[in-house]
Amino acid sequence: MRLLAKLSPLLLISALVLLGGCGSGGKPDEASSPSGLPQEIVIGAAIGKTGYMAPFDAAIAALEQLVSETNARGGIDGHKLRVIQADTRSDPQQAVVAVQKVIEEGADVLFFTGEALTAAAGSPLAEEHDKLNFSILQEPGFGPPTSGHLSFSSNPSLLSEVSAAASFFHDKGIEHPFLFRDTTIIYGKAACSGFQQSWEELGGEIAGSVDFENTDASISSQIGKLKGSDADAVVMCSYPPGGAAAIKQIRAAGVQLPIYGPTSFDGLYWLKGIPNTENIYFTSNGSSYDPPNKATAKLLEHLRKDGIDTDIATNLLAWYAGGQLIIDSIEETHSVDGGVLAAALEAKPHNTILGKMAYSADSHYTNRTWPIYVLSNGKPKLVSMVKPKFIPTYGE
Repeated sequence: MRLLAKLSPLLLISALVLLGGCGSGGKPDEASSPSGLPQEIVIGAAIGKTGYMAPFDAAIAALEQLVSETNARGGIDGHKLRVIQADTRSDPQQAVVAVQKVIEEGADVLFFTGEALTAAAGSPLAEEHDKLNFSILQEPGFGPPTSGHLSFSSNPSLLSEVSAAASFFHDKGIEHPFLFRDTTIIYGKAACSGFQQSWEELGGEIAGSVDFENTDASISSQIGKLKGSDADAVVMCSYPPGGAAAIKQIRAAGVQLPIYGPTSFDGLYWLKGIPNTENIYFTSNGSSYDPPNKATAKLLEHLRKDGIDTDIATNLLAWYAGGQLIIDSIEETHSVDGGVLAAALEAKPHNTILGKMAYSADSHYTNRTWPIYVLSNGKPKLVSMVKPKFIPTYGE
């Protein structure tokens, strides 16, 4: 082990391949090839097919599309790929059952739901079975140091995202943003914490903050506090449907201030019933209504032609990027051993539809230059690309 610790990352990958060999995650009754790969490479997805995560995890369609494309080219060294799924029911307790199910069905690599607590619930099982595992979640709580070293996110960090948004609002001349913090899951708390840290790093002060839960029928008292402040913008640290209902109530109360929301507000599905959608901003990996570059536009058009709903494009792109990282790391190492694949991902940046993604042993989230959109005439319009200069931290 002392010797391995001194090896370079690329040599470490080779050494682990030799040491890990054929005991690296092949199906129990299926022989491995001489390359060390199982005859069929299975990606097991434990995702929310029902419950509140279902609209977000439906973006697994992008991963399935990538697998089909890869198989059409001959797979990985002649080894075809297959995706299997199990329903977490958007529940951390059910997530463990779903992860166990796909492992028992022969999964070599795992892909988890896009919510931190539910995804992290499956990490111990992944570690126990030496399975590389991905998620499209953005909030802290997945991968080192909080969960397993085999857990990676293919969605750039939420803390990076809200920092970019803070810089954007600051440059627009906003002086006193008001925070609406959804405390239901980590996502809302982390988003507001990161935004406030970033805003204060820029030398600003917030006008105030209020808490609510995604299931709250009314936030009238919170809107009253907003109206009583000197706020000149609203930061909605939440997600639909509750976050959308909150925005609807704010607009119905006559508040026409600029509103910012994170990537959970990508797409148009949540806008129904909001009396005025103008002046609403959100960050996204890329909207299908105004893609940030030609590569993204080409992929989203390809997905659309194949019958995939591209309304929530930001998640499709994150799922596709995760698939690219899985396939690249397997191609590089000729292994499905979790430790070998993790070392490969940490060793160097990898190209994806979201750009170069780089990981370290200490962090399995990446940063990026963020597309920022505004709703104009009911459709997202790209208004800026912002790279955060400051990355906040988050702790309970």
